[in-house]
Amino acid sequence: MALDLTLGDLSRLARIREVLAKNDPNGQFATLDMAEVHISDDALDRLTEVIDRHLHAAGRQPSAGTQVRMIVDPVLIRRKGQDLKALVMARLSERYAASTVVMDDGHPILHADETILDAAAVASHGADVIVSVGGGTITDVAKIAAERADVPVHIVVQTAASVDGFTDNFSVVLQNGVKTTLLSRWPEAVLTDTHVIAEAPHYLNASGFGELLSMYAAPGDWYLAARMGMDRRYAPVLLDMLALCGEGIEDWSGGVGRGEPEACARLATALAMRGIVTGVGGTTASLSGMEHLVSHMLDMVAGELHLPTGLHGAQVGVGSVIRAAAWEEFRDRRAAEGLPLARLFEAPPESRVTSAFEWLDPTGRIGAECWGRYGAKLAAWQAARPQSEAALADWAALEADHDRLSFGSHAIARYLHRAGAPMRPADLDPAPSDQRIHWVTANCQFMRERFTVADLLMLAGWWDDEGVARVLARAEAACAAAERAG
Repeated sequence: MALDLTLGDLSRLARIREVLAKNDPNGQFATLDMAEVHISDDALDRLTEVIDRHLHAAGRQPSAGTQVRMIVDPVLIRRKGQDLKALVMARLSERYAASTVVMDDGHPILHADETILDAAAVASHGADVIVSVGGGTITDVAKIAAERADVPVHIVVQTAASVDGFTDNFSVVLQNGVKTTLLSRWPEAVLTDTHVIAEAPHYLNASGFGELLSMYAAPGDWYLAARMGMDRRYAPVLLDMLALCGEGIEDWSGGVGRGEPEACARLATALAMRGIVTGVGGTTASLSGMEHLVSHMLDMVAGELHLPTGLHGAQVGVGSVIRAAAWEEFRDRRAAEGLPLARLFEAPPESRVTSAFEWLDPTGRIGAECWGRYGAKLAAWQAARPQSEAALADWAALEADHDRLSFGSHAIARYLHRAGAPMRPADLDPAPSDQRIHWVTANCQFMRERFTVADLLMLAGWWDDEGVARVLARAEAACAAAERAG
């Protein structure tokens, strides 16, 4: 490890800023504008103290007239058997003029679409402080509300170790029915009560563990994009920071499956560092590759068909196994069949992209949105041809470097199994049909400009129905092996 950092430095973010400043030769990192992260069994006891501190920093005097909006969704969350949101509101009301804003779109899991984002911003106008209490989506909504309504202080009360988005400056939202990640703003502070995390339903923390494992998948895609000239923001120091998150995972992953408080707190801490890596890097690419595209596509389909949406992190974990299997398929077919480089630059036509989405959206809205993104990626791919040809010609080095950054499908499945997290599509709730996961996997590369191994398979001509089926069969074999190993 080149960096003099530990996960304990989450309690002193100035140390993380110092290390990043010394390891940013290109001057590309965003400023870490989050001031505090508290992960402990008494984190909530700091709530009003933290709010007062950041009000003073914003030039506002805390008082009984301070306007505080507590933004939540309708989900009941408990701490030691009591209603957490009621506990938080009681503390806020003792000191400030506090009110509750409930965001509810009628879905079991809130969708961060423009209607919800606008409603949250309108409800936040005039507030001095936003306190968001909930999971990743309500946190993302509150970040954007704070930005749009010019609210100076946003405090996050994290309620599950379900995603890493509590400690970054991005928000995942729906645009024209397609999930995308927007730059929003950092919260001033994140409070993570380990009692609340440990008491959260296991499926939420299992989802967070699935999210965590993308750090063993996405870096491979980021490296490929960098070597092929498709992403100039590649920064190895961020991957060194990610290595901190996985320390000891062999020992504590099983504790997540058993609901052990210490393991759940360890998971929350790892996810908090991941969020910082995403935020300061100025891109989500270090932690978001093909595996996230699989999750976003599942969400897009569910949203368009008005079906329940699954947990993002759980889907990411399943997608990580698929992503690893996709790399293994590309690697093995290249070895067996060769790879004529000219074939990679025979781009698929617009109709190949738009027609893929006609069954889902006959209006053509989603197809046009995806073609806009994929078309931009193809243009960048053509422009980067010299770099990609040189990278692929030096295959031995490319493969070795990639494999140092990413795990194989069997290793990822094994960790997921230990933590009691979904490994295969059938483990998800709701579980997509075989036909649906085949379609999602086959077309995930069309929804973002980001370059992944799915693009390589597509451009190589190996992403037809047979090729996708081979990848999914590899993923299933890895899951079956994990079950046999116990």
